[in-house]
Amino acid sequence: MLAAAVAAQRSRSTSTVAKAGALSLRALAWVASICIQISCLSAETRVALVIGNGDYAIARLANPKGDAELMARTLKSVGFDVIKHTDANMQTMRQAFTEFARRLRQPDAVGVFYYAGHGVQVSGQNYLIPIGADITAEGEVALQAINLSELLASMRGAVSRINIAILDACRNNPYESQVRSIARGLAPVSAPAGTLISYATAPGEVALDGADGHSPFTTALARAIPTPGLAIEEVFKHTREAVLATTQNRQTPWEHSSLVGNFIFKAKSAEQEPSRRPLAASHAAVDERRLTEIAAWDQVKATNNPKLLRRHIESYPGGAYEELAHYKIVQLERQPAGWSWWQTGGNDAAATRGKGDAAFEQAVKLDASGSTPQSLVEAARLYRIAADHGVVTAMYNLARMFDKGRGVARDAVEAAAWYEKAANAGHTAAQGSLGTLYEFGEGVPVNLVEALRLYRQAADKGDGHAMTSLGYLYAQGKGVDRDSWEARKWYTLASEKNGVRAMFNLALMQMRGEGGPIDGTEAIRWLNTAVDKGHSGAMRELAYLHDEGRIVDRNPVRAAEYLVAALEALKVESRAGARTQTAVTVDAMIVKDNWSFATRRATQKRLISRNQCKIRVTGLFDRTTRQCLRTLAIES
Repeated sequence: MLAAAVAAQRSRSTSTVAKAGALSLRALAWVASICIQISCLSAETRVALVIGNGDYAIARLANPKGDAELMARTLKSVGFDVIKHTDANMQTMRQAFTEFARRLRQPDAVGVFYYAGHGVQVSGQNYLIPIGADITAEGEVALQAINLSELLASMRGAVSRINIAILDACRNNPYESQVRSIARGLAPVSAPAGTLISYATAPGEVALDGADGHSPFTTALARAIPTPGLAIEEVFKHTREAVLATTQNRQTPWEHSSLVGNFIFKAKSAEQEPSRRPLAASHAAVDERRLTEIAAWDQVKATNNPKLLRRHIESYPGGAYEELAHYKIVQLERQPAGWSWWQTGGNDAAATRGKGDAAFEQAVKLDASGSTPQSLVEAARLYRIAADHGVVTAMYNLARMFDKGRGVARDAVEAAAWYEKAANAGHTAAQGSLGTLYEFGEGVPVNLVEALRLYRQAADKGDGHAMTSLGYLYAQGKGVDRDSWEARKWYTLASEKNGVRAMFNLALMQMRGEGGPIDGTEAIRWLNTAVDKGHSGAMRELAYLHDEGRIVDRNPVRAAEYLVAALEALKVESRAGARTQTAVTVDAMIVKDNWSFATRRATQKRLISRNQCKIRVTGLFDRTTRQCLRTLAIES
């Protein structure tokens, strides 16, 4: 039966994907038209030209080819479309420059030119030497080599937003025996507006080629570029520090910049939040609603009017008494039960239903806000009585008590058994919870096929938690082929049902263009909605965006506000028993996240204005500041 169910599910999934694909094409066209009107700020064209020349007839170089390969991989990893050539002759280099310049003719473009190989300066001009050049006199350099100024001029004329030229070419004069007038190293060049020029070493100095297959400069740069959140100036600062350390101060990388905008090779960004059962800490909000529902149920439970019972169900969808209300409606209208999971066991169960109902009602009242340990023990006992008499919601609630260790010792095996009974009776939330146990192997063996089937059952009946978990499996390719379009569809449906985790995950996909077009406007809307619901991850993501000026305006004060709010929101998870994981997240936010100097200052000012810590405004997260920030998120 399981195999048949899975096959049917896969068939439905294939049909759904086909429908989703058709819808996505229409959505793509619609979003594209909107982007034309509002100029989608999150889109950015990244193009890189990478050239590594080493196979010279004179003064052959061992590392440029490997350096070019390393830099091409690095730039691809941060979203650049890379044009790469190794051991390129004059014609190949000129054709590559033409293609590169044409692809930069977009106002949102960012261009990176990287060159490793021989370069020389003549009369204050820098020239890059192609393979096959046969230079025997100073006057031949301009004829057989590429003038760096011409390349920079072509990049500047391409109207790209930011241009970066990286030159690992400051080596000894390869033609010293023929042309002694060629100067040492490369000459300094003033960067045109919107351009940064980086040299492997200072003007007039010679860079080391390296002895491990890569130059010290390229090795350090390749490590710095993928660091999340580093502004471009910080990338080259980190590179310089690493090269100085590696070469024992014999080589000092140098750059000249006339950049007027902000640029980050790899933005700080969160990962999608994984499937999980609701945290125990959420009981506070649930219990507040439950107390209101209990009072409302006491007003209508004795009624003979089905309309009042239906009104109660509409007011408290998925509530504790929904099953009992449906059962009473069936009894009052004397119709066959249309509610598929109000009881199990047929006529025998119906005969003892009254005892189960009474036990369940009492259990719900005991399992509420401010319950004492003794009350929870009694609630668990009453839930078991009600479950044994066929009250399916009691089976689910008893499973949750075993799952969370409320009123009983925590027992994942027992929880799985009761979730399964309720799930087999068609209880939607039980299907989703059992799916999570199968996903992570808690109380049952790991079985991703079964998890997918259960999530799909619950999602098809409108369960937001199951929709989100199903979307995550598709997004990660966990137990199923990765399908970003399907993931985004389920996240969208769950977000519309106020699923805060789905809102966060959907926003990340929209910002990155996963499973559909980039849509920064919708991403910000969902992040703000998740923030309103107290989601710490959404707060952290908005802090990233305001810190970097990505999608939204750069605003260190707003970034600081969101950073502090995110840490405070994490305290809820710390109280819920996730202290260790919370500590890891907090340390990542404080220590590893590369916040700008302005945001760090703004954060310190915010802490001082709220009289939360005695710290100084230095722009550095020193030991005192870090400790202050940790106290916001972790109970002492």
